[in-house]
This record gives sequence, C-alpha cells and structure tokens, in this order.
Amino acid sequence: MTQGFPTIAIPAIQSSAESSSITLNKEQISWLSSINLICMPLGCLFSGMFAQYLGKRRAMQLVNLPMLAAWLLFYYATCTEHMYLALCFVGIGGGLMEAAVITYVAEITDPKYRGMFSALATTCVSLGVFTQFLLGSLMHWRTVAIVSTVIPLFSIAMLCFVPESPVWLIRERRFLDAVKALQWLRGWVSEKTVETEFKQLYDELITQKSARKTVEDQVSSSLGHSLKKKLHMWHKRSFVVPFLLVLLTFFICHFSGKTPIRSYAVLIFATLKAPINKNNATILLGISELLATILGAVFIHSTGKRPLVFTSMLGTGACISGIAIYTHSLDIRELTGIETVNASMSMLNNSILHNGMASQLSPVNVHSYLEWIPLLLVLLAAFFANLGIRMIPWVLIGEVFPAEIRSSASGFAGCMGYLFGFLANKMFLLMISVLTLPGTFAFYACVSFIGIIILYFIMPETEGCTLGEIEAHFSKKSDVNLLRKTKKDNSQNDDAKVLDIE
Repeated sequence: MTQGFPTIAIPAIQSSAESSSITLNKEQISWLSSINLICMPLGCLFSGMFAQYLGKRRAMQLVNLPMLAAWLLFYYATCTEHMYLALCFVGIGGGLMEAAVITYVAEITDPKYRGMFSALATTCVSLGVFTQFLLGSLMHWRTVAIVSTVIPLFSIAMLCFVPESPVWLIRERRFLDAVKALQWLRGWVSEKTVETEFKQLYDELITQKSARKTVEDQVSSSLGHSLKKKLHMWHKRSFVVPFLLVLLTFFICHFSGKTPIRSYAVLIFATLKAPINKNNATILLGISELLATILGAVFIHSTGKRPLVFTSMLGTGACISGIAIYTHSLDIRELTGIETVNASMSMLNNSILHNGMASQLSPVNVHSYLEWIPLLLVLLAAFFANLGIRMIPWVLIGEVFPAEIRSSASGFAGCMGYLFGFLANKMFLLMISVLTLPGTFAFYACVSFIGIIILYFIMPETEGCTLGEIEAHFSKKSDVNLLRKTKKDNSQNDDAKVLDIE
C-alpha cells in the first residue's frame, strides 16, 4: 500500500486549494517519487540479519512499527521534510520486511504449494497499490493515510496467532517448538503426522550440516583465517550460483520493459494516443497486472515455474516488439509531453494532442480501431510480465539459498532487485534519447527473447521440491536433474562415490 501512496498524494497536494505549508516544486516532487526506492535497498541489506537474529515472525511484527510511524507522519505532516521522513520509514521498513516475509513463506509451506504461496506476495503488492488508488479516488489523502494505519496494527495482532518458522526453530535447536509449529502449520495434526517431515528437516539442518562443519572447521583452523571462515558460506557454489540466477531474473524482469511501463504509463498512453482517457487507461493497466499475478499464483502449482516464466517472457517480448514496430511505423521517436507532466504523471496538458505527435499521426490516417492496438499491446505486455517474470525472482529468493544464510542472502538479493528497478526507471528517458522510443522497446523485447534462451538452460524447476533438494541441486550433490526432473545416471553417481572415497 505504501508504494501506491505517493501517486495519490503528490497530485492531491499540488491541486489542493486548502491553506497548507506543504508546497512542491519539481525537485521536491522527484524526491517524493523516489526516496522510498532509495531507502529500500538499505533496509534489504539488514533484513537478513534482522530476521535471522530475532526470528521470522518477530521480525515481521517489528517492521510494521516504521510503517505505522510513516502513516502517522503522512497524516500530521506540515512540511515537505515530514513527507521525506515518512517515505524514508516506508523504504527502510519495506526493505527490512523482504527477507523475513519471503523466507518465512518458503520455510513454512509444503513443497507442492510453496510456489503458489510465494507468488501470492506479488499479488498482495499489486492489490495494495490498487487499494491505494481506489481509496485516493474516494478520500482526502490525509484520510487515506490515517485509514491505512489499520493495516500495520492488524498485521502485528494477527502475527501473534501464527507459529515461528520450523526451520528457524530447528536451527536454534528449539526442537519441541519446531514440532508444535509443524503441527499447527499442517492443520493442527498429531505429532506422529509431522514426524517424518521433522526428521527430514533435522537431517538437512543439523545432521548433515554438523558433519560438513566438522571438516570445514578443521580446514579453517589449519588456515587460521577467522574472517575467511565467516565468509566461507558466501563463497560456496550453493550461494554463488543461485545468487547469479536471481540477479539474472531480476535484470530480465526490470529491463524487459515491465518497470518503465508502469512508472511512465500515462505518458506512454498519451504518446501512443490511446483512444480512452489516459488515467482510465492506467487503471486498466493496474487491473491487468493484478489479474495476471492472481492467475500466476494459481497456475504455478499445476504448470511449474519454467513453463509459466517462458510463456510470460514470450508474451511480453511479442507485445513489446509490437509496440516497437508500431512506434517505428509512425515515426514516433520520443515520448510526447514530458515537459507538461508532473512526477505522478497523472495529469497531462491538453496541448499534448496538438503538438509534434499529432502532426506525425495525421498523415498516416490511423483508423479509430487501429488506435486500440497500442493500448492493447501495452496492457497485454503488463499482463504477461506480471504472469511470471515479475514474480519469479521473489519466489526463487525464498527457495534457492542455503539455510545457514537464507535470510541474509535473501535480503542482499532483494537489495539488488530494487537497485535494478531504480536503474530501469532512471535510464528509461536516457535510453529513449539515445536509442529512440522504437529502439528502446526493441531493446526490451530482445532482453525477453534472449532471456528465454538463457533461462531454459540454467533455471531449475523447483516446484514440488524440498528446500534441501534445491540446495543439493545447486551444490551439485543431488542425483536429480531439476532442469528436467530426471534421475542422473546411477553409474555416474557410483563412479563419483568411488572417486570421493579414493
């Protein structure tokens, strides 16, 4: 919800007739639009340590406090600096929340449902943004802020009734609490029902790790490098390979056009001369994103992650290619009306229809029904992007990292994801000035198509796998090929074992 609030607050403050000490110039508007994005990576860096030290549930409760403070600051703000401070709280709180929420969902869910529940996080973000847009159309922006304080208070209260992550409890050697947590999470079942699952988690988190730790401690002590010992897990293949995979999916997600399309939606619709009101077109964009995230969360369990992601990227690339061809055919080389749009991009000067773009369109004689083509292409591009490639990095973050550093690694990866999003937004106008508008969209389409080829060979199918199986895959210690979900040749495994013994 906090991500959608600046969008409704900025134009409301600008157009407000009431006497207020809050005034916004162009520079202040740019900061209000981006300061939370700058602070989110900072929160992400510390979110892993925060969640690992306090526990996932307690961390999720505490990060609601800066959110509550932010909503109250928004409501009582009397100057621009108060708005800045509130947005800093929003960014840091949102960043701190990343590792706790993502890893908690991944650790408490049954493997066959984990992908679906992890994908719901993206759906909730879209729903929160859409809710802010809806409230902003019905209420004063200060009223929206005070109403929104209900959400963090409700979250803190409800989290009192859910158990801590069994994985975190086992790693803290609170075995009885871990068994009780599993009983609650699997539907208030008997202790015998969760006995097998508990033993599997115990074997993965305690038995196997202890055996490896004994060998590693002997090597570390002989080297005498304490710092190297602390950083050892961050150098292992089990972290480096999945981290690079997550970074790649984040890059494809943001630089396939999804992020700039959302941020510059009204301006893009105006440039492409959408046949309906630009603000209504933006609402349709939000609905298409929300619908796609819901469908993605529903289908990820039955289709698996790989088919969903490839379909998403193929659809996104095709739609973005269509936009590139359309703008090239009409010789639309840049966005129209940049000088007349405010930071929220919710209001455009009426003269936009009479400037350069209008003169470009007039000789082409575009028929009315053809004017719907770019609108549909943009909406479909947003739909396909949110169907898979937008949510998949956040789903993978909770699954692919080793248990010892899962929280810290998730926070670090989330930080990089937000940085990629920030760069995609900031570079959009620069790319248009260098590559032109058709060239920029062609670049985004190429990222999608090339991304399909790369991910086909490196992204495993983790749907239905336990966290231990996923970690073993990236450590090259598994007899299952998650790229194909097939067993490796047993003779090869036997040869490998002989080599290990020798």
